[in-house]
Amino acid sequence: MQVYADVGSPPKQYAEYSPDQSPIAWECNVDADNKALEFNPFKGGLHCGKRRKTNPHMRAFWAATLAFMFAFIGWFAFAPLLPVVRVDLGFCDNHDFVMTLPEEKRVKACKCLAPPKGTCKTHIGNANIAAVSFDVATRFMMGSVIEAIGPRLADCVFMSFGAVVVACSAGVVSAPGLITARFFVSCLGSTFVVNQFWNSIMFNRAVVGTANATAGGWGNLGGGLTQVLMPLMYRFWNDGVGLPMSAAWRASMSFPVLLYVVLVPWIFFCSQDAPTGKFDVKILGKAKKATFKDYVRCCTDYRVFLMIFQYSACFGCELVMNNILATHFHDEFGVPLVAAGALALSFGAMNLFARSVGGIWSDWANARWQMTGRLWTHFLSLAGQAVFLFAFGCIDNETGGWPAALACLVIFAIFVNMAEGTSYGIVPYMIPEELAIVSAVVGAGGTFGAVIATWSFYKNFDTLLALKLHAAYVGFWAVTCFLMKWDHLGSMFGGPAAREQVPKAADQQAQNDSM
Repeated sequence: MQVYADVGSPPKQYAEYSPDQSPIAWECNVDADNKALEFNPFKGGLHCGKRRKTNPHMRAFWAATLAFMFAFIGWFAFAPLLPVVRVDLGFCDNHDFVMTLPEEKRVKACKCLAPPKGTCKTHIGNANIAAVSFDVATRFMMGSVIEAIGPRLADCVFMSFGAVVVACSAGVVSAPGLITARFFVSCLGSTFVVNQFWNSIMFNRAVVGTANATAGGWGNLGGGLTQVLMPLMYRFWNDGVGLPMSAAWRASMSFPVLLYVVLVPWIFFCSQDAPTGKFDVKILGKAKKATFKDYVRCCTDYRVFLMIFQYSACFGCELVMNNILATHFHDEFGVPLVAAGALALSFGAMNLFARSVGGIWSDWANARWQMTGRLWTHFLSLAGQAVFLFAFGCIDNETGGWPAALACLVIFAIFVNMAEGTSYGIVPYMIPEELAIVSAVVGAGGTFGAVIATWSFYKNFDTLLALKLHAAYVGFWAVTCFLMKWDHLGSMFGGPAAREQVPKAADQQAQNDSM
């Protein structure tokens, strides 16, 4: 994948000077603000460059991407193991019967019913809500955190805290313990805000949609990898080493901890905040750091408000799927634990390309129709997601079984990921001088969408009905794309108000200046 910016002025190969006054010979072309004009993550392998100083752009991309990817593995480590954990913690609604069986038969025999028939789904639902709740608050605050300590340290702090919480979660013995562990570990999701912000200050706006979408998409891939890696870890400890069920799933929690112990030092020592070194709010065209009034101003902008909930419809849906898919394939279609995780991986695997496709599509539409194009790609992605989410909720063992469900899930996942990519193709344009805050509150909205959906639909209804209700939620927010409009950028129905009076080249330059 290699994307170049189309800019009016020629790129430069050298910056003026680094903070220590030595000239910088960039390893990629940069613009007047030292932002990369090209995006090529596989130039000569994993493109990290020779030195942190001369290639901070691609190092930031990989640091942000891997941090978010590994964060998912700890964040959702419990999700694919819930069929085992619910037995060990005594959640099954037929617990007394289950405990009379040999250990190897207990997982399959467990019944987990929705209220009022049972309490198992209530315990699982409360834990799944907790798994995204703390992240809403931490994402919301990330605008201030990033401006205070920079994106590099922000990632290191969150992943170090996550390593401690994931390690402690191996000691869970009850429903309150599970809820507490999943609540605190959810802060790892805030690495997404760092992911999107860091790339936005490293890449030129003509390729930032692609860079953000790829970084976010490959990061989201961690949610899919978790569905397979954690069951495999469990099988290793249970079947390979011979540990009993309870000890095996607890030992599995050491895997994400090991990943964090390796990654955090690399991010700390081998990457930097901005092209020329440490982050400064002047990069955003600001004189001071974010305040509470800045948050209020951003959140009361109706376009930011709508984007918060549009993102809740797509990324929030992805988080819900990470929580429920493995258990859904296990319970609804009788698929074994590891195989259910593999089927659930198909959803996350679409992040390999689909979110990038959304970003590339958004950038292409912007080149042809400016903001009008970005808004239309965003609407079509959300609308497609709603249609195929509803279809996925119509499939059970009598209407096609897991093969039909899998086929529908793959198409549904592509639209979800594309909508996430088109969302952050628009975010850098909304209030440019408050990019950190807008990135944070929109990211928080994504996680809040998972809270809304889990509480409203999946906790209290059969999963198939919940999927259909969730589709209606997505469809509603898709329609709100028609309401978004900027005087200097336009809407879905036309460009800037005075566009016809401005020569095309000058119009493009004015749009770039406004960003």
